[in-house]
Amino acid sequence: MSKTIIERMCSIAEKMRPDEDSSQMAIGRMSLAMTDIRSLAKTLDMSAMQVVILTAIVRRSSRYRIEGSDVADTLGLDYLKFLTYNDEMEGLRKRGYLRIDKDGDIVIPKSVLNCLKNNSPVKPLPTTGLSSEELLTRIDHALDLRDEDQCTTDELIEDLNSLMEQNPTTSVSRGIRKIQKKIPWLENVVLYGLVYRYYFEDDDMVGWHDLDDYVSEDELNRLKSRYRREILSLQQEGVIEYTGRNGLIDKDFFRITNEYKEEIFEDVGGVRKKEKTVSASRKLDASGIGPKELFYNMAEGRQVAQLKELMSEKRFGEIREKMKAKGLRTGFTCLFYGSPGTGKTETVYQIARECGRDLYIVDVSQVKSCWVGESEKNIKDVFDKYRQAVRGEGPVPILLFNEADAIFGIRQEGAERAVDKMENSIQNIILQEMEDLDGILIATTNLTTNLDKAFERRFLYKVRFDKPGMEARVSIWRSMIPELSEAEATQLATEFEFSGGQIENVARKREVSSIIGLSEPSFEQVHEFCTEEGICGSPERRRIGF
Repeated sequence: MSKTIIERMCSIAEKMRPDEDSSQMAIGRMSLAMTDIRSLAKTLDMSAMQVVILTAIVRRSSRYRIEGSDVADTLGLDYLKFLTYNDEMEGLRKRGYLRIDKDGDIVIPKSVLNCLKNNSPVKPLPTTGLSSEELLTRIDHALDLRDEDQCTTDELIEDLNSLMEQNPTTSVSRGIRKIQKKIPWLENVVLYGLVYRYYFEDDDMVGWHDLDDYVSEDELNRLKSRYRREILSLQQEGVIEYTGRNGLIDKDFFRITNEYKEEIFEDVGGVRKKEKTVSASRKLDASGIGPKELFYNMAEGRQVAQLKELMSEKRFGEIREKMKAKGLRTGFTCLFYGSPGTGKTETVYQIARECGRDLYIVDVSQVKSCWVGESEKNIKDVFDKYRQAVRGEGPVPILLFNEADAIFGIRQEGAERAVDKMENSIQNIILQEMEDLDGILIATTNLTTNLDKAFERRFLYKVRFDKPGMEARVSIWRSMIPELSEAEATQLATEFEFSGGQIENVARKREVSSIIGLSEPSFEQVHEFCTEEGICGSPERRRIGF
């Protein structure tokens, strides 16, 4: 039987070791490992030197970021000598085997490690034959990499511009390339950021703070300076315009003009009508939610099962009709509360998936940022737009307020400060909207003591999520780490009263360790991960959930 990719990497590293006690690989000993090197070079479609460098990087990938000097040391090279292999490194980067951040640190994506572990080469993403929707998704992905410092601004622009050139028949490519002829190189990142914000965030009022993750501080300052002096090419060419709210222009915010939006987004619906959006929230289609097995204690499991039946396509309409016939309100409000990491938010997602109901997830931070000036109108707008979605086609969606205490907090009695009066006014609007709700609202919170009593009374269902009991913990351990025996899962469940989120942390750490160490961690190592999860093993300290 032929060796796997990982087995060949192990063999290469072993044969290139200068002596038994060394953790290095000696370039001068490549000839001893040439059989494995050639085989991997053919399998992975890369040069012999790229195989050796990739092997060295994988060996050091126990850390998220690896310095070039670490790789040089592993290869037994002087750092200056290692720099002469820049072409090989760049080839690995372009093939997707590694990423290099702005500081020159190397990152091996987890997806790459999974491919190697599963004995599969990394399949490069297609660059031709893409639709407008696929191009927009690639813009989103590229901006995420830039946000995580896994590429430079120049690399971001270069990669995306190349995609546009290779897919010229799409409206996204045509519209963006038309603009690119009129603007300098750096302004491309502003253009891509605006396209992303409009399509994925439904944001047509963008500030520089929305784009600062995609450029360096110096680059941002240059762009902002030109913008303030109105000499940014995007301004002078009429690509962007000032925007604001309620007819009032605010020069701190801008957007792509409708003329250019129509051209760029022609293939995906053009300019969106305002009534189709839900402000301060994002829509998550039920079909886009992945399944996840959850385990509950008896009380919460019974309540969750009841809610799933209530919201099922088969029963929801029937229940609403019968309640309406008796003069009862037909809206359903639910509060999920309890310790962090007990599955409150994930339960909402799984209910939405199983019942085929889209989620409108309220962005509490965005709502709060809107509370300067027209705050009451903005929070009411969330409910106005949700009502429109309820009246639309398809199953009634779910309106989700995550971490609800941040917006459903205790009202201030005898408020005198303007900010307290404003927040009380907003909360009164929410209370009235909950009374009149003709849909499904679910709120989650870790801190029920921060909720106003008036809000508590308006929740028809209140489900308390406790940390899983012994039986549930055993099930979670067996689900997260199927390799555990019943006795081992029981031992861990007995020793560590973890939440589901904490058990998932241990399972993830075990998986990372198996990828890095090239073998499955022992039960003793899993036990050690559990001890580490408890924050220095101190039972008095508050543990981290998710």
